[in-house]
Amino acid sequence: MDQPHLVKSLLQESKSVDINHKNSLGLTALHYAAQQESIECVKLLVAVKGIKPNIQDNIDKNTPLHTALINCTSSETALEIARLLISVGADPRIVNKDKQRPVNLTEPEEEEIRTLLLQATLAIQVKDELAEQLEEEGEQQVYYSSD
Repeated sequence: MDQPHLVKSLLQESKSVDINHKNSLGLTALHYAAQQESIECVKLLVAVKGIKPNIQDNIDKNTPLHTALINCTSSETALEIARLLISVGADPRIVNKDKQRPVNLTEPEEEEIRTLLLQATLAIQVKDELAEQLEEEGEQQVYYSSD
């Protein structure tokens, strides 16, 4: 899968490619790109409109983010792939079948990756809380305006 020229060619030639297609194991192109540590392929895939970075495979329930952290032999590669995935909405709160979040798959000394994952988790939580608060305020305004 570490063949960005092939990925680019497939994406350009076929307008009907299902970028989120899952094989029989539930793996997507993003899973394979992460598994092969291909930053270039991940870049190409996350640039496609409609990419879904939170698809879990059928066996271990790993997302591409889990897959990157499990398979990347270099902390720098794992960090770059994690950044790319998070930039398109990868959710670091998702647990796999072993109840592990992506941060649980990192080593304690991988501070930069751990910080990225924890910041992304916090950002999602704050966003969710704000959305909930705005929804409640909107419901209150509707209630008061109907009196």
